[in-house]
Amino acid sequence: RWTRRMRIYLLIAAIAGGVTWLVTPLIRHVAIEIGAVGEVRARDVHTIPTPRMGGLGMLIGFAVATVFASRLPFLSGLFNGNYQMWVILAGGIMLKLAGQLLISVFVAWGGLQIISLPLGGSLITASPSLSMAITAFLIVASINAVNFVDGLDGLAAGIVAIGGIAFAAYSYIIARSSPSYASLATLIDVMMVGICVGFLLHNWHPA
Repeated sequence: RWTRRMRIYLLIAAIAGGVTWLVTPLIRHVAIEIGAVGEVRARDVHTIPTPRMGGLGMLIGFAVATVFASRLPFLSGLFNGNYQMWVILAGGIMLKLAGQLLISVFVAWGGLQIISLPLGGSLITASPSLSMAITAFLIVASINAVNFVDGLDGLAAGIVAIGGIAFAAYSYIIARSSPSYASLATLIDVMMVGICVGFLLHNWHPA
């Protein structure tokens, strides 16, 4: 049974990647038409202004995969009466429109929180307010860490995809201890890997 469940996660990743791959050329065309291009920086390897709306294509892939996953019996329990996945999707949409810190607080308030911290050989449970603050900080730090290292074709999407594969495997192993095997963390990770791979197909040098 676990192999069938793993195939479902791989299907979700494939849907996220396929949609991202299909819509990215359209997003690129729109970005060029409206002038949404980034000027060449000293640390960049490309020599001409590059469209800067690739994240929108990835967001569309993530949204389509989310809706598809919500219709599958195996994963429907993660959506029925649970708004965390929709909060994450809404946060991703608003992150394209508003400040990172505000949206990270919104996602943390919606239930996606760091609730315990490793200290020495034990876990320390954080208070609700501290948990929200730590979660918001880590979201903003992660976003800007990826933005900071980006500068080569395929670098940011490649790093996130590799990290996503590791987190997906780890969260899936943990989920095997639950009766349903369904895991919100694994679902998010496989969709993230999918959209990164779908985007990478358009992001080889010269992107």
